[in-house]
Amino acid sequence: MSVNYALFVAVAIVLPGVGLQRWLRLRVDPALVLPIGAAAIAGGQALSIATGQPVVLPVVVAVAGTGAVLGRPRLTDRPPLALLAAAGALLALLAATQWRGNRPAADGGFLLDPMGDQPLHAGLAWELTLPDPQVPGLAGVPLSYHVGADLVRAAAVRWAGVRPYAPLNRGEPVLWALALMLALASFARRLGAPTAAVALAPLTVLLTDFSWLCALVPGLTWWSDVFRGNLLISMAFANPVVPALALALGALIALARHDAGEGGGWLVLAALQAASVPWFKVFLGAQFAAGLLVAGALAVWRRRLPGEGTRGHGGAIPLALGVLTATSTLPLVLGGTGEQVEVALAPLRLVASSLRQLGVEPGVAGLAVATVPWLIVSLGLRVAGLREAWRALVRGPAFASAAAAVALAGWPLALLLHVAARDVEGNELPSATIYFVEQSGAVLWVFAAVALARAAGRTRRPGLTLAAVVLLGVPSTVEFAIRKALVAPDGVPAAAVRALDAIARDGRPGDVVLQRPGARYPPLPVVLEGRRVVYERFTPYLTQFAPRAELQRRHEALFRFFRTSDAAEAVSIAREFRARYVCLYGSDRIRFDPTGVLAPVHLEDGARAYRVLAVAPAPGPAGPVANRTRAGP
Repeated sequence: MSVNYALFVAVAIVLPGVGLQRWLRLRVDPALVLPIGAAAIAGGQALSIATGQPVVLPVVVAVAGTGAVLGRPRLTDRPPLALLAAAGALLALLAATQWRGNRPAADGGFLLDPMGDQPLHAGLAWELTLPDPQVPGLAGVPLSYHVGADLVRAAAVRWAGVRPYAPLNRGEPVLWALALMLALASFARRLGAPTAAVALAPLTVLLTDFSWLCALVPGLTWWSDVFRGNLLISMAFANPVVPALALALGALIALARHDAGEGGGWLVLAALQAASVPWFKVFLGAQFAAGLLVAGALAVWRRRLPGEGTRGHGGAIPLALGVLTATSTLPLVLGGTGEQVEVALAPLRLVASSLRQLGVEPGVAGLAVATVPWLIVSLGLRVAGLREAWRALVRGPAFASAAAAVALAGWPLALLLHVAARDVEGNELPSATIYFVEQSGAVLWVFAAVALARAAGRTRRPGLTLAAVVLLGVPSTVEFAIRKALVAPDGVPAAAVRALDAIARDGRPGDVVLQRPGARYPPLPVVLEGRRVVYERFTPYLTQFAPRAELQRRHEALFRFFRTSDAAEAVSIAREFRARYVCLYGSDRIRFDPTGVLAPVHLEDGARAYRVLAVAPAPGPAGPVANRTRAGP
């Protein structure tokens, strides 16, 4: 993590996270500092884009952060000391797996991490520094997506001078995992969990299921991804589901404090975080809204039982929070110009997918027989939390009931539904229902920690029992760490990096670059320099942003540009997409005479860059990071 990024986190996230709690005259809950700060900065960056006034974000930071100096802040709880051990394990894991990828190479090239979806999120960060954010890789298509974490990253790019891949690989995995660790420990405290459970809760971010049984299958790799219920890979690759979970738990912690009579300001913070959840991860937004609504409905029902009387709010508050979260989710579900994601009933399809990874092609009968063992392996030690979660669902206070609903819903949803898009060629992409299982698994771990800690307390050697719990949860984590550490970065030639650097110096952020839509690398102008391309084939799920017919049209236009011998046709295509530059890598070439059409910007063996003379810069101010002094990511 660079010094600039660390300062950004301290000033733009931590101070507002503390300050907003102090403005509401509340004691500071350390577990809410990062989620609240992230929500505030994401909102401030979004508002600065909407108004076209970049200064809005510093004003938001200044106003929110000023609250941190309103008297001496007092803490509600101190994080458990065990958090230090969990954080140490986290840093060791990320140092071995993530920190050496997506960074400049010694020869001037770039070392791409070949795994994860960081290219999309690097492009989103650049786009969200511009007045008219567009889909990375699809110049001209307006952006509609859950961009909460990307807005935070864009603010760091705009104001701290970092480049997107740096926080994606070295800052955010640490930041968001720590936010979730703190939230898990604080939520366990709200449940009245034993001390051992509060200590165990942060470590569950790194624990996995019983997928280490995959060691019995020769040649099977990436164990933690086979049975789908683990957060590990999403955490390592900075998937926004991690900060979204911290926000959801933060909302429930704030709700619990409000219900405990600690002040009405907690309800404001619960609403802020609940409304922010879908903008960080839309799948969690839908699941969390449903959990709150279920908790509210159960509270209303329990209020009518004999002996309950009119105690408490009768479910009105969780119902209102559920409606707020659902309302915040709907624009993301219904918006956009792409093809709708297919949602269909597909019982046990997820089980069949796992079995195929194990080399088994199941029939109907075999699938039914395999479901119970699959569930046991997928749940792992979390099976111990099912009873605890059910008790919280039907008998617990609203905050616990909502969390239990989220924890218990994921596996049934994933086993019944199939949610997937198709790529431009019509091939079905992996089902997004795995997010329901990941989200449920992360919350179910808290209830499991409570049950396991109580069970350990009934033994003569509780420490030994809890150590056994950890040992049963880490084998697949270790396998991931070792295997990912052995994955070599994919090197981008230095000539390509220099060509893009020349385009960046010559133009401005948001310029469109014509290049072949190859699939070897992510679109380099998009991820390295904040420029736009007409179409790229590296990202398979662009159909979520534009119809297949439009993607095919763009592909055909690029094919014609690089195949035509008619300079007039090439100029017409460049004008259609307002493309100001052409970039050629390796053996790429154009067939028309560039004289009077293209002006060289950078020429060397391995990469050539040209300015399109017939296309003028787009009207309006240059982007906020145009022609600045360049720094490493």
